[in-house]
Amino acid sequence: MTGPRDMDIAQVLAAVGGRSRPQAPRASVEALYAAGYWLLERERVAEAAKVFRVMLHAEPRDERAWLGLGECHERAGQPLVALELYGAGGVVAESRVRCLLARARVLRALERSAEADDALSEAQQRLAVEDDDGELTALVECFQREGA
Repeated sequence: MTGPRDMDIAQVLAAVGGRSRPQAPRASVEALYAAGYWLLERERVAEAAKVFRVMLHAEPRDERAWLGLGECHERAGQPLVALELYGAGGVVAESRVRCLLARARVLRALERSAEADDALSEAQQRLAVEDDDGELTALVECFQREGA
């Protein structure tokens, strides 16, 4: 019997419901998202990055793809690449607040606090545009308190 680390991408996608030519595009995006994070949880960062890249091509307006690929680059020790991905997601994605927060977090880690504050300000402005059940507002406020 093979373990999770012995599976290849095709097996992972099949396990979460992916198909080589999916009939339902939304279902395939969800399968890619699930597969990407399944791989990340198992520290298979390079493979997860490939899955999130495919997800970006399939649905570039899905914030989760930008966040997932950015996280892969952070884990690979490439914060500047992650920073650019979060920035792009903050422009392209339909929902942008989480990408802006991730960008602010990386900017803080790089000791670029003025730029981090700008990203936080933009996230605050986006809250007025995006549907928010209170979770995103709380997240932005928490992040602002941590930086104060």
